[in-house]
Amino acid sequence: MITIDALRICDGERTLLDGVTMHLPANAVHGIAGEGRSVLLKALYGLVSPDAGRITSGGHPLRRCDVAFLEAEPRFWPGLTVRDHLDLVRRHNPESDPASMLRRFPVPLDTEAAALPEAERKRLALVLLLMSRKRVLLLDEPFRGLDVESAFMLRQLILQLGSDGRTVLAAARLAELDGICDDFYLLGGGVVRGRYEHYEFARAVREATASGIAEK
Repeated sequence: MITIDALRICDGERTLLDGVTMHLPANAVHGIAGEGRSVLLKALYGLVSPDAGRITSGGHPLRRCDVAFLEAEPRFWPGLTVRDHLDLVRRHNPESDPASMLRRFPVPLDTEAAALPEAERKRLALVLLLMSRKRVLLLDEPFRGLDVESAFMLRQLILQLGSDGRTVLAAARLAELDGICDDFYLLGGGVVRGRYEHYEFARAVREATASGIAEK
């Protein structure tokens, strides 16, 4: 269980999250939609320090070594090819074989990773994330920039990850979370506007519309 307890995050005088609390069971896919979703994932990974509140796993601070993070706009070391990046990750995870993942998300191995088109950069980032074999996966805007076929493959993969015992948090537009999450949260105005089970998507859309929470 990952517990987010009264999390408060500010950016100067602007409050991005204010008292956000979530209880996220392990071995499930949790969706997060609405304003502040990306900063919440960055706080979970330790890239943003909360002004107040705690993030714990099983009663202890969530450790970065247990977490893998997919950035909304992946960045890669300049001058290194796709193959170089795969080899670096495999060096730390020797049991990882990217072949099956590359069949799902193909990228040209001998091209400089930083020079790839947007869709291929996202596909490479997904492959590297899965090679890490971390138990908690944070996916920030995972569908952004993907072509239709890759987006479909990713939806199938997210469902599989939840079944395989991973804990997945996907921050995306509400429409993109339909059909892939065990539950999902709607953020707005810095707070949790609602929590919904997977079968309550239509209610979530109604309440998001009524609250004036725009899809971005």
